[in-house]
Amino acid sequence: MELDNIMQIAGLVAIFIGIATIVVAGIGLFNLPDLYLRASAVGTSAGLGVASIVVGALLMDFSWLNLLKALLAIVAQMLTSAVGSMAIARSGYLNGALPAAVTHTDDLMKTRRDNFS
Repeated sequence: MELDNIMQIAGLVAIFIGIATIVVAGIGLFNLPDLYLRASAVGTSAGLGVASIVVGALLMDFSWLNLLKALLAIVAQMLTSAVGSMAIARSGYLNGALPAAVTHTDDLMKTRRDNFS
């Protein structure tokens, strides 16, 4: 096989992995029991899914300029999805969203200003 064909196939595989990751995150929105698990799943999966799609697009149309663009896009996506999901979870926590019953520890309770115990 020619190198271009291998790059095309690898790009398609990376894109399909990214799509599958995002679909799993979407399913998690409906099946996970609370805001915190949903924010974690969607933030992580969306970051990895979009990054995988970008890598796939890069492999299908490689150039050094596209490599630079892809690296910038992946770094930006990883930073913003992580910070965004953490901000959503923290906002929910500060507004009193209850965690799932399977949650046993509450490390943030030690940092709350309105906690006088």
